[in-house]
Amino acid sequence: MNPNDFQVHDVTDFPLVRLMPEGLPEGYAVRWEAEMEALIRQPDPFVMVVAALRGEHREAHEDRKRRTLWMKRNRDTLARRCRGMVAVEPDTRKRAMMRAQSAALAGLFKVPLRIVATAEEADAQARAFLGGTGDG
Repeated sequence: MNPNDFQVHDVTDFPLVRLMPEGLPEGYAVRWEAEMEALIRQPDPFVMVVAALRGEHREAHEDRKRRTLWMKRNRDTLARRCRGMVAVEPDTRKRAMMRAQSAALAGLFKVPLRIVATAEEADAQARAFLGGTGDG
C-alpha cells in the first residue's frame, strides 16, 4: 500500500490507519470513500484511529451523510477487514457522551469502537484490537 495514494487517511503506520479530522475540507467524503474502498480491498486487517479535535469542528452534513451511507453499504466487508475503531477525546464529559453514542454505532457497523483519552491509549487499544484482545 503506497502512503502517497492516500490524502485523507495516514497509512504510514499500517495496520494502524489514522484519520485527522481537523482540516478536512468540505467535500472530503468523496476522497474518504475511495480510500476506504482501497483499504477494504486489500487483504490485511487494520484498525482506524481518529485523532482528537482541537476546538470546535463541524463536519459538513453532506460529508457525514455520505460517510454513514458508505459504512452501511459496506458494513460486512468493513467488519471483515477493520478490527476496530479508536477515537481520542481528552475531555471527560465529551468522552462519556461519545462512549454512549459509540455503543449503538458499533452494533450498527459491526466494528468495535472505543473512545479513549490520549493518543497513547488509542495506539495501545488499536494494537489490542489487532491482537484480538481489544475488549478494554
